[in-house]
Amino acid sequence: MSGNEPLPIDEVSGIEERPQNRREWRGALRSLVLPLLIVATIVGALYYIERDRGSGSVDSHGFGVVALPTAAQDPSGRSPSTDVGRVAPDFLLQTPDGGQLRFSDLRGHPVLVSFWASWCAPCRQELPEIVKAYDAHEAGGLVVLAVDLQENDDAVKSFAGEFGMTFPIAIDRTGSVASSWRIGGPIQGIPSSYFVDAHGVVQARFFGPMTQDTLDENLAKLLQ
Repeated sequence: MSGNEPLPIDEVSGIEERPQNRREWRGALRSLVLPLLIVATIVGALYYIERDRGSGSVDSHGFGVVALPTAAQDPSGRSPSTDVGRVAPDFLLQTPDGGQLRFSDLRGHPVLVSFWASWCAPCRQELPEIVKAYDAHEAGGLVVLAVDLQENDDAVKSFAGEFGMTFPIAIDRTGSVASSWRIGGPIQGIPSSYFVDAHGVVQARFFGPMTQDTLDENLAKLLQ
């Protein structure tokens, strides 16, 4: 634009719009809109996360995270969570032999829930300790529930046979249960273990391979 050309005219008011005014308006608009978009995105994400945790997430066959039966719900009214002191989320999964296993059906027993996979070296490292602990405390009511992450039946059966796993095994084929139980982050990978009491309340949790001492220390919180 040359120095002799007229300034832009606002078509409604007929007032000349100066470039400085336009820049100030656009800057103010950006300053207002961007934070609002960020807040809306965060709120929306939190809404969907909480909705999924509360309502469950199942596949086309009905396997995955499910709502707790009324009789098994937390009397405090708080939603299920893997935080210590909260009622653990319920789930329904298929077993390697084609059966079904629902976590809440284990109420009345202290349960060690172990998330693992056959390709996971740390899982192989800790599993002999879990097998020994189960053999030692099975008569006292301890249940170990081994949840495999997204492997086929043959791989799971082969792994179970290799380590002498006689406790219940379920397969999280879609990964929805692992997601609900917060498995898969940079800290909470596999193996991950949750110690759930007979009322379904998480008493302890441990991320990474457990030693015999670590395992015994956490089991003591369930078997005292």
